Amino acid sequence: MIGPRHVKRKAQIAKILAKHGFGFLVDKVGLGKFVPFHWGILGHGRREAPYSGPEHLRLAFEELGATFIKLGQILSTRPDLVPEEYIEELSRLQDRIPPCPAEAIEKVIEEELGRPVDQLFRSFERTSIASASIGQVHRAVLHSGERVVVKVQKPGVEKQIKQDLEILEELVRRISSHWEIAQRWDVEGLFEEFAYVLRNELDYVREGRNAETFRRNFLRDETVYIPKVYWELTTPKVLVLEELQGVKLTDVEGIRSMGYDPRELARRGAYLYLNMFFRDGFFHGDPHPGNFFVLRDGRIGMVDFGMVGVLDDLRRVNLLQLIYGIAKNDMALVMDALYDLGIRGDVKRENMLRKEFEVLFSYYFFQPLSEVKLSKVVNEIFRLTYRYRISLPSDLFLLLKTIGMAEGLLMSLDPEFRMINVAEPYVTRTRRMLLSPRFMARRVERNAIILSKMFMESPEKVKRFVNMLEGGKVEFSVRYEGEKRFVSDLRKDINRLTVSILTLAFILSMALVVSAYKPDFFRVEFFLALVGGVALLFFGGLMLKVFREGT
Repeated sequence: MIGPRHVKRKAQIAKILAKHGFGFLVDKVGLGKFVPFHWGILGHGRREAPYSGPEHLRLAFEELGATFIKLGQILSTRPDLVPEEYIEELSRLQDRIPPCPAEAIEKVIEEELGRPVDQLFRSFERTSIASASIGQVHRAVLHSGERVVVKVQKPGVEKQIKQDLEILEELVRRISSHWEIAQRWDVEGLFEEFAYVLRNELDYVREGRNAETFRRNFLRDETVYIPKVYWELTTPKVLVLEELQGVKLTDVEGIRSMGYDPRELARRGAYLYLNMFFRDGFFHGDPHPGNFFVLRDGRIGMVDFGMVGVLDDLRRVNLLQLIYGIAKNDMALVMDALYDLGIRGDVKRENMLRKEFEVLFSYYFFQPLSEVKLSKVVNEIFRLTYRYRISLPSDLFLLLKTIGMAEGLLMSLDPEFRMINVAEPYVTRTRRMLLSPRFMARRVERNAIILSKMFMESPEKVKRFVNMLEGGKVEFSVRYEGEKRFVSDLRKDINRLTVSILTLAFILSMALVVSAYKPDFFRVEFFLALVGGVALLFFGGLMLKVFREGT
């Protein structure tokens, strides 16, 4: 239950949404150019061109703070849910996060670690090198001489996010209970996923564990380097990592000046992600240019481990099947993999969706393998899911988005690079491993343990159920899936019955008035009869309308 302490924040949210929401509605009905929001009359920034609907939404998110900025950033990566013009505008939220003053950041560090900053670090750069909606990053040097980066949660962010999530949860529940389209899109489920992601990002210890997992997975890989976590300086609000010295993976000229071939690095970057997908089942979910570096020794370094994806064995097999089917021009394999991954539409539109996918992939099948862009395939899949109102499972969406972004990142090194060229031979080798007797034996062993457990528990559970049944403690409930239609039909029938009774009552009343008074033109009873006649015509017409439309 939302407490009174949220009233002030609710009022603030309502005020900001009203200001920008009004602009959004005006733009929607085509009157945006006639209402001068861009003159600054309601607090908008002054400029020459009118604001668009997507701009109003982005401005509202910016004013509302960290929670809504993060929501906008997440929506900007969901083309299966959001129109393209909104994605383009909301993606600008990524670069519009002002840093907090250094004094406030140092105070958070001292409160978390219990010592002054100058005791914790030999030097601490007060100017941040990166700032996001939740935290910001500063360079520092330990007393041992090691160079590190310090990621610090902005003060007050955790409290505000928790408060905003409670308010949004209440709003989502109300919308879902009164708005059918919200139920169809599973708005409650989408909100739960968003809240889960946001709460995880508030915990830097979790991010540190993710970094340790990647470091362990690539410990023997001489082409990849993962920074060390300094656990003695890490808390849920402070994360200290080893600083990586190098250039961004997209800095082609810088890479060449270091003596390395960008095309070779693109190929190695592809193997980096293919190993994460198929070998480890644990992958970096944000292949942003600022998160990958080429180090001085030629290794590829990764940072920012807040967003990760996990693939179980079955998901890995389905992904392998999808890429293998595209490489081998096998439509049956592709469609089977897509459906098993979770891309399914409404039953009534299932055939149309399947035809759309068949047309899409048949186009790529006629192209040489070297020209097939997986990033373009992913974007087309997102376009179809948006068109057919399919909300992708969050893990599947993250997987597809990462594949598309990774290829785009590597193409900045080599415009001729195509992920499918590297993936096809890799998948062929991996297919043997995933379908090997050793791999299958592991799955059989795991399933055997689960079945054995079920077998041991079954007699006790059956006995308990029978005892409850004999004691009358078992209750059954039947859910009628067509209850909404049933209620709607029942409402229509009640309306028809009500109008019929009223109409009949007026007919009988008119008959009694005429028979008792035999009114002539000059008597009062005549006017009463006239009024009753008009009412009779009204209810008669209403009855015809109700019986025709059922409302």
